[in-house]
Parts: sequence; structure tokens; C-alpha cells
Amino acid sequence: MQTSTPIKLVVFFLLLLGSFSAAQAQTQFTERKGGHSYTMEIPSYMVKTYELNDVASLQYFNKNKEAYTIVIEDSKDELELRGMKFENATDFLESFAADYKKEEKRRKLSKTKSFESNGNRLAQNELKWTDEDGDFFMLITAVETKTHFYKVICWTLAANAPQLQDDFRHLSASIKD
Repeated sequence: MQTSTPIKLVVFFLLLLGSFSAAQAQTQFTERKGGHSYTMEIPSYMVKTYELNDVASLQYFNKNKEAYTIVIEDSKDELELRGMKFENATDFLESFAADYKKEEKRRKLSKTKSFESNGNRLAQNELKWTDEDGDFFMLITAVETKTHFYKVICWTLAANAPQLQDDFRHLSASIKD
């Protein structure tokens, strides 16, 4: 019996150490303001930039992780004035993603997933592609609020996608306006 007690003690400490490491590995998020008056939770490892897209109202990146995020907002009223009326987030996303489907041989776009978060309706696709610079992964999310549609675009190298996908999903679903 004395032999099993030290073994149990070692196993207990290993489990304790493993749970501590898992808790430390979780990403910290900070709420940031963007655009007309929305907020979004951004991973603490990302910093603000203005270099990624000329029309994005929010842009963050981490060069070391090759993690990039932009948000492009569209007022529903302004879209309607231009003759564009979308039924929901899925309709908005499919309209936007049509450009990505043009090069279907080089790009693989997942089926659209629809869900709700923070009282908003969301639609989401994953896009994978290869070009002369390597293999890439992108998460494209359309968020519909009462007054706006948002395109949240997050991308990275395909090799980094397993580590970053959950963070990309979290920040994409965190918009509040």
C-alpha cells in the first residue's frame, strides 16, 4: 500500500501541473472600439495597425504569429440607398464570398455555418488556398446587427491555423454595437 501512495501523489501533481499549464495557455482578450460605435474582443497578442486595408474600420495583427484581422462595416441604410438589400448575415456573406468562389480551383471555401452571438446573427466560412507565398487559412464572418453588417476577416498561414482558429472564432463573434 505504501508504494501506491507515492504513485498517487506523483499522478496528482502531474495532473495539477497539466491543469495549470492549460489554464495559462488560454488567450486573454481585451475589448476594443472600432468604427461607428462598436466594440470587439481582440487577443492580447495582437496590436493595432492601419496598414492592412484602406476601408477597414478596425485592424489588428501579430507579425510573429502571422495573425491578421480586419473589420469592414456597412450600414444597412447606406447599402439600401445603393440598391443592396440583404435578408440576413448568410445572404450578406454569400454575396461577399462570391469573389472567392471565382477561383475555386485554387481556393477551398467551406459550407456556411449560421449561428447567433451577443444577440447578433452570424454566418461564417473557412477559406483555404495556396499561392506562390505558401498555404493560407482565412475565417470570414458576416455579423448582422440591427443597423449594420460587418465583415470580419481573419487570416494566417495554414500551419498556424490550428493554434489561432479558436481565437479567430471568439473575436469574430464578439462584436457589440
